[in-house]
Amino acid sequence: MCGVLGAGCLSETRYVCPPGSDVTASTRCGVACASGELSASVCDEVRAACADGRLTAIDCAGIDGDLGVQDMGTDQSDVGPDMDVVPDMGVDQGPCGACGVGAPLCNVGTMQCVQCLGMGDCGGDTPQCNAAGECVECLTSTQCGGQTPVCMGGRCVGCEDAGDCTATDPVCQTPGQTCGNCIDRGDCTNHPTLPSCNVGTGSCVACDEMNESADCGAASPTPRCNANRQCVECQLRTTTLDCRNPAESHCVGNSCASCTTNAHCEHLTNTPYCFNNACRACTPTSEDDDCNGNTCNPVTRACTNTAIGSQGVCESCVSDSDCSQADGTSRCIRMNYMGTLRGGYCLRAAPGCVRPFGVFINQPSLSGVAAANYCGIDQSVVSCEAVNALRDSDTCPGGTAGECMADGALCDTVGAFTNRCTYACGIADDCPAAGAAATCGAGHCGS
Repeated sequence: MCGVLGAGCLSETRYVCPPGSDVTASTRCGVACASGELSASVCDEVRAACADGRLTAIDCAGIDGDLGVQDMGTDQSDVGPDMDVVPDMGVDQGPCGACGVGAPLCNVGTMQCVQCLGMGDCGGDTPQCNAAGECVECLTSTQCGGQTPVCMGGRCVGCEDAGDCTATDPVCQTPGQTCGNCIDRGDCTNHPTLPSCNVGTGSCVACDEMNESADCGAASPTPRCNANRQCVECQLRTTTLDCRNPAESHCVGNSCASCTTNAHCEHLTNTPYCFNNACRACTPTSEDDDCNGNTCNPVTRACTNTAIGSQGVCESCVSDSDCSQADGTSRCIRMNYMGTLRGGYCLRAAPGCVRPFGVFINQPSLSGVAAANYCGIDQSVVSCEAVNALRDSDTCPGGTAGECMADGALCDTVGAFTNRCTYACGIADDCPAAGAAATCGAGHCGS
């Protein structure tokens, strides 16, 4: 009887093992049992079919190891012809020889005994079957994780090389293949932003003092390496080099901060005074020396371009010391025009007011002198610029007030002079005391 499906002995190279069952094999039944393709229980039924003649000798050949190769030893157990190339000379063991514990399966293609032919042959801690027929822990790193994320030689390990390690443990140590501590800068080359080794912790860090310039960058915002091996803005020992901004002139912790005393500004020769938490150029009490004869703005503590005592009455100023004291005490008083602030102007302190400054303005000075009465003008009608244009005999050739470049100015006849800058008046006292502009006959000075 032939065990092959269909007519004859061959059909799609599938063999019924044993006859009458639905179990088939890709090779003849005896060979399928010898190679492990069929289970032991099925092979017991195959042996029975071979013994009672339901399977032919060809189908049964090799069931106990004989796969059609010549015997390699003294014949001790074969009981008859078995289709060998040469007469039996020993116990047939198949193309791989006798496969046993450790490598129980025969790889017919390579003629070698192996642990596995497929994934189903492996399990436990070594669930993967590699190309060599060995059960291993992994084939790719995707099958690893946790503290051993890399697959190397079929085993999940911490690292294959330093590229697999973090800056905390940058060295791939062998033979254990675990990430560990650095011992010098060379161990941190895979971490360019952390180029130095902190030997105490074994981790890669941003810098070390010896290589401060290279690690932190001498021209960077954080040029110093601190005790924690971090690049920072400043160190106490190098404050005068690091903190050069007048707004942040001394080192607190590892950052430049604003000043609280003149000592925090001494290294900044152009701004040696601390005022309102910033280093400034001058003080009102030392302005002559600080500003080479010019005044010191009391608010900004910066030197002005105005010579001390050079500004006359109704001329602009930022400090009391801008004002000339030739005709009495004058101070810098904040003024307005029609309610809009204009800044500071030099005004004489009352009493002793003279035309046209006959309107009291009560204000503190811009240098901080308490409020008092000052000889001023009617700010709802005219500005200091318009008064000065009249006093300076400025002209408006085109006949328009805009040419006077002063709020409240008019362009009209002043005495015998046409196209002169003037301003509105109510009485003669609103106008200068002498000259063509001293009258107020038609509502403007000089009329």
